[in-house]
Amino acid sequence: MLELLVVAVLIAILAALLLPVLSGAKASGKRTTCLNNLKQIENGVHMYADDFNQILFPITNPSEPFFSPLAFYQWTAYDALMRNYVGLKGAPSPQDKLFACPADTFYYGGTNGKWVLFHQSEHLQSEFSYSSYAFNAGNAVFRTSKRRFPGMFPGIMGSKLSPIEIPAKTVLVAEFPAMDGYSWHKPSPPGEDSYDNAPNMLSFVDGHVSYVKMYYGSNNPSQSFQHPFLFNPPAGYEYKWSGD
Repeated sequence: MLELLVVAVLIAILAALLLPVLSGAKASGKRTTCLNNLKQIENGVHMYADDFNQILFPITNPSEPFFSPLAFYQWTAYDALMRNYVGLKGAPSPQDKLFACPADTFYYGGTNGKWVLFHQSEHLQSEFSYSSYAFNAGNAVFRTSKRRFPGMFPGIMGSKLSPIEIPAKTVLVAEFPAMDGYSWHKPSPPGEDSYDNAPNMLSFVDGHVSYVKMYYGSNNPSQSFQHPFLFNPPAGYEYKWSGD
């Protein structure tokens, strides 16, 4: 009886030691899949640009309010334009595995000025065009308020590839949480990662993809949390939103 108890204790100890290793391996596998997805998407974006005078998609749908049902249109409009370059046909759908990050199991949405956690995948939602990935289109985001207008935020939608000054640091396509201030890979509510460098998977104009620490604080420390896409990060970060 004592021997069985000792064996049970040893098994429990081994399980406790192995669980973090297995969990880490699973998380790493998800990041690898996401990285490969972004590499293929990035190749499709570049092929599209090659056929359209190096322009990174036209800026469209300028009249939609910031929080309308089409508020995410600018982030996802690229999908329908370049999907044939990655072997996809028809309209975006939940079956498009290339646009589904395996870590995409939840997302946050704003309701009455507060964040709400949804235990669903963004790539299964029509408002996100069935995609886990957003194009760097902050410059194409609009509001009906007089305080917001086209070009107020950094981004590269409608830009040409060649004039982009630092392609190795300029984001091309990113996981959606990179825009909103949280991480699928280090879960915590938006804003709580401020100054904590929570990472996201980003693809860059020069063709590489990296798992990058993000700046989730405000561009002014005296202000409250803001969406990361509203401003370039301070010095020391490996990415930027603007092409200049």
